[in-house]
Amino acid sequence: MSDNPTITVGVQTGDVPSGRATDPHIVVMRDLLQTHCRGPYSAEVDEFSLVVRVDGDIWHWEQEGCDRMRRSKKDRYITIDIYVPRQRWQGVSADEIRRYLAACVEDAFGRMIAKLKKDKVAVDGDALLRDFAVVKAAYLDPQPVAASG
Repeated sequence: MSDNPTITVGVQTGDVPSGRATDPHIVVMRDLLQTHCRGPYSAEVDEFSLVVRVDGDIWHWEQEGCDRMRRSKKDRYITIDIYVPRQRWQGVSADEIRRYLAACVEDAFGRMIAKLKKDKVAVDGDALLRDFAVVKAAYLDPQPVAASG
């Protein structure tokens, strides 16, 4: 069994302010996902990869939500991009950013599970969503969550 995380989260922020606004929330989400979503959720997929792209002044995608899902059978991963437009992070509360990111991640997992099932890949989507429910509850809890490990 590998020590590689089942869920990975990559980030591309469009400028320094977009990174400052979203990075702390994305890092907490990544840590919770890697702690609680351990898998395996499929015998054919080792990694569920989320790539968060946050609009800023330098880089901007003019998109919102989940798009560009890709699967590599050879490399045993499925990935999806989550686009965060400026109005979702600029001038909004930390709670609003977290609620938005949690909803996007939940949508991303739903889409990944649906694609794998459509491709006739055995996937324990219920287990993934159950594990994510634990992540979401901890992530949205206003009380600080103690680091594990």
